[in-house]
Amino acid sequence: MNIHSTARPSPSRRRRRVILILLLITWLPVLPFALGLTLTSLTGCTVNEAGTHPCPIAGHDIGDLLYTLTMTGWLLIPFLPFMALTLLLTGLQGLLMLLKAWRRR
Repeated sequence: MNIHSTARPSPSRRRRRVILILLLITWLPVLPFALGLTLTSLTGCTVNEAGTHPCPIAGHDIGDLLYTLTMTGWLLIPFLPFMALTLLLTGLQGLLMLLKAWRRR
């Protein structure tokens, strides 16, 4: 056995890795938007496209931060087709795994 030979991962494992990487890349922009919406909901502050509004929390105004976080939602629009594609790929991968497990029985 050669020490320097590397075993190649199975096609299903490679497929899962690619899907995971695509999921991370396409769904990463959702995190700041979700964080902004959560903070806005928890603090009861007003955030809209018209501009920043004061939002004092513990002596600090986080209105600019909330505005920036929630406006990243506009960046999601170009990502929507890719997000749908990653959901479709994930569903197909899950279906393939179920069929493979069913055949083994």
